[in-house]
Amino acid sequence: MLVFKNKGGFMKGFGRTLAALAGTAVISVGLAACGSSDDEASTTGAAAGGLTLRLGYVTTPQHPYGIAIQKFADEVASASGGKITITPVPAASGGNDVTLLDDVSGGTIEMAGVSTAVWDSKGVNVFQPLQAPFLITNYPLAEKVLGGEIGQGMLDSPAGPSSINLHGLGILEGGLRKPVGRTAAFTTPASFVGKKFRAPSSKVMVSTLKALGASPTPMPLPDVLPGLKSGAIDGLEANYGLIVTQKFNEAARFVTADVTLWPFPAAVVINKDQWDKLSADQQTILTDAGKNLAGNSIQVFTNPAPDATNFVQVLCDAGMTFASAGEANRAALAKKAQPAMDELAANADTKDFLKQIQDLKASMGPPAAPPALPAGCKTS
Repeated sequence: MLVFKNKGGFMKGFGRTLAALAGTAVISVGLAACGSSDDEASTTGAAAGGLTLRLGYVTTPQHPYGIAIQKFADEVASASGGKITITPVPAASGGNDVTLLDDVSGGTIEMAGVSTAVWDSKGVNVFQPLQAPFLITNYPLAEKVLGGEIGQGMLDSPAGPSSINLHGLGILEGGLRKPVGRTAAFTTPASFVGKKFRAPSSKVMVSTLKALGASPTPMPLPDVLPGLKSGAIDGLEANYGLIVTQKFNEAARFVTADVTLWPFPAAVVINKDQWDKLSADQQTILTDAGKNLAGNSIQVFTNPAPDATNFVQVLCDAGMTFASAGEANRAALAKKAQPAMDELAANADTKDFLKQIQDLKASMGPPAAPPALPAGCKTS
């Protein structure tokens, strides 16, 4: 469970982030329309003896994606003595991960942190085991997978980012995803049946939701809140940070606190043509910072900054209900989702990575119990 401190610190600590973003507000709206400005943006720093690279991601700066990416930018700046500037671009490509993946692959933007869930929409399947249902359900396991040999193997695989003109630098975590219900909680296998459930454009997630009996409805992030308000969808999968920063709690009243469907990592990549233009020293600096992405992002959840937003407290104060499924229902949900696991076990690109994660999970034993909910939270 993600529990941060100091609920009053929602916007504290982001002054530097927002200041850095002020000059990029225009390109964050629609990168596909940048045209020749891309060359200007990427070479301005070089003309002054440095290098400036934009790094797009689809959420807000306050979301864990934004926090981890700003940390990456700070590390690169420090290691390069200020000669490499990474400019984070929130809400890039209209907040659509699939479009962002196209943009960074095609060179419209130099770098991106793209949800691993959507890569299979472009034929890159190696990241699918990260969204295997009910497999990675705690942060210690997520950190070992993303920041260890398994995650690096996915980035380095010939069937990975390099297959679509990208070079992988690291994988960060965006938060364990929970079922979120508009008018009712998703706590049992029966509660999913026939419900319109938003999912990213992810084959493995769609397969899981179908196995659970739901009707998957892929839609980009900006369309989710309107979809909830209109009743176009009955629910979605989200972490606490996403619920708060995207204001989903304005239209969805339930989150199942003790069910983790999957984590929500993002692969941080750089366009391969851009990568090949960098010096060996520049490549080393980006590579070293990339290795810290997993650990730094997990710290957002396990050891948050003192002034970080307490997303759980925000949701409690807003009156959201934290539902509980219980052990028997969690087991029943995992059993019903088994067909999606079987597909991953049969795929040549994913079966070895899936087995490695399963073996690692078994070797670690049961995780510690999550922190208790704050006093006064509505439960069911």
